[in-house]
Amino acid sequence: MIKKDYNLGLDIGATSVGFAGIDEQYDPIKLKGKTVVGVNLFEEGQTAADRRGFRTTRQRLNRRKWRLSLLEEFFDPYITPVDPTFFARLKESNLSPKDNNKNFSGSLLFPDITDQKFSEEYPTIYHLRYALMTENKKFDLRAIFLAIHHMIKYRGNFLNSTPVAHFDTSKIDFAGDFNELNNLCLNEDPNNIFEINLQNVKEISDILLDHSIKKFDKQKQVAKLLLTSQDNKELDK
Repeated sequence: MIKKDYNLGLDIGATSVGFAGIDEQYDPIKLKGKTVVGVNLFEEGQTAADRRGFRTTRQRLNRRKWRLSLLEEFFDPYITPVDPTFFARLKESNLSPKDNNKNFSGSLLFPDITDQKFSEEYPTIYHLRYALMTENKKFDLRAIFLAIHHMIKYRGNFLNSTPVAHFDTSKIDFAGDFNELNNLCLNEDPNNIFEINLQNVKEISDILLDHSIKKFDKQKQVAKLLLTSQDNKELDK
């Protein structure tokens, strides 16, 4: 077989790649009796936008679920003695009366004053929130929970269009903030063993403000410096 020089032209597009072979006289060449010309078609490449969107939504819903669970944990010691089945009824409040899995019926949120009467007084959750802020009286603890539940669930966002470079990190008072956290924990529970190690504030702040360190690495490094050792391996864990 005689080897001859040839040129191969490519036309590369988003959904296709065309090709054609010519010799030095610019005539189409043949291979196995067929002219070397053709095109390969394929689907256009997709970005990860959809998957990223699904992941973001999943993370957002998981965080919302965690916030609401934590809120319920805070209120449980105070609501349960007054209304032991309130949280169980609340979880079923959006179920159809015909649902076989429903364990409660009638007024689910306020069986003592009826849900209808409560709705007449506060047609929307925003009426309730406004009343809590403006009326100087003692409210039903369950109503307070519902208002805070709404704010925690639909809290909006904290997005800021200001470029990161415009934030002045030198004004962040880590020592003051950590000391305030220690005081809050102590006021909440005098026997609380949780305490941030204020002696490591400088080292912790340097790690947090270092843009060359990845977030995961920051977490591991700060975790070793954050808490005051209790000389107890189980507690330190």
